[in-house]
Amino acid sequence: MPFNQTKDVLEQARKFHHKLSEFYEALRDSAEKERTRALLDYLSRHEQYLEDCLKEFMQEVSRNVADSYLQYGPDASTLRNIRDFKIKPSMEVEDVVAAAMHFDACLIKFYREMAEKTQNTKVREVFENLLVMEEHEQIELSKTTIELGLLDEKLVVDETI
Repeated sequence: MPFNQTKDVLEQARKFHHKLSEFYEALRDSAEKERTRALLDYLSRHEQYLEDCLKEFMQEVSRNVADSYLQYGPDASTLRNIRDFKIKPSMEVEDVVAAAMHFDACLIKFYREMAEKTQNTKVREVFENLLVMEEHEQIELSKTTIELGLLDEKLVVDETI
């Protein structure tokens, strides 16, 4: 079993946000409906923002915490391969929101798993803080889509963890 350092796991999460940003951008370019393109543009920019925040966060984490070894690394299947998601040019807003909720749920599971696996209190706090941030992001996505009138409130709430 690999012994990842905290910084390696954080880098994996940063790369996931980067891939999501690119994924939403590619979907935007193939989307047929303006409303869907607008949502995908928002999601792409938002994931880029989260990637930048995580990069800053990684620089602020103490070297002692970043260099800490983790006996148990993340489950490789937790952060699903984005390419496995079926891309359809005719994607509706509901499909995009379902994808975004799925990816948020993957990150939430990822951070929760890492917080539960570590014995180091400072490292656990890092992952717990990221978990809270990602749960907040999922709620914000729900609110944003409802406020923009893109979805029914019931549909969004059913997709959250």
